[in-house]
Amino acid sequence: MEFREIVSVSQGPLSIMNPLSLEKAVYMGEIAGMSEDTSVIDFGCGNGTVLGVWGDNFGISGVGIEIREDACRTAVMTIEELGLSDKISIFFANASEYEKEEAELYDFASALGSSQIWGGFEETLDALSGFIKETGSIIIGERYWKKDAVAPEFCRQWSEILTEYEILQIIRNTGFELKSVIRASDDDWDIYESAIWRNCQEWLSDEENLKNPDYEDVLNYFRRIQEEYLAYGREYIGWAMYLISPLQ
Repeated sequence: MEFREIVSVSQGPLSIMNPLSLEKAVYMGEIAGMSEDTSVIDFGCGNGTVLGVWGDNFGISGVGIEIREDACRTAVMTIEELGLSDKISIFFANASEYEKEEAELYDFASALGSSQIWGGFEETLDALSGFIKETGSIIIGERYWKKDAVAPEFCRQWSEILTEYEILQIIRNTGFELKSVIRASDDDWDIYESAIWRNCQEWLSDEENLKNPDYEDVLNYFRRIQEEYLAYGREYIGWAMYLISPLQ
């Protein structure tokens, strides 16, 4: 089974595909200064929940880009149910290949848990900087190492994860400043990971999937992520949203 299909099984039913609560998504909109006058482009928008939250609470207009077709359909439904279809559009596309119009610039460009699209935090910051106005801001949701010393057998598997000090230096070295950080709590992580486990278990328990040729792939994925989280992930990995603005 392709990884995108496993993501659809494990995270597809989640409203937000990150260890992020609705309350913290709203708070990010507040401290960022979102309003009816601001526009947002969200790369890897998933089921459209965060864009919907920002539209519903602050009246933003925006665009969501998502590569998984099932997530796009859900995102469109999410936006429609909130009555925001006239202000927010969802596009089925590979974010790394998305070509904007020459004048297509936004007040905010976001990528929440989507830095793998471009290959890392620095590459994501560089990509998003091309979509914001001169006074615009960037919101990146990213994992980070909680501790300087990480078990070698674990950190080798996650070479793309940075410490927050490294994240800060990348932000500064590219001409930006870190304006705010909102971290996921341990409870946020537990709720998110447990929801993924339940989705996997539900799929594995479905009689129609017992003879599915991809059954072992899903089972192995479920067992691996559960072991990784309980053995190392909860102790060593954090997740946060970083509000980043150009140096004025």
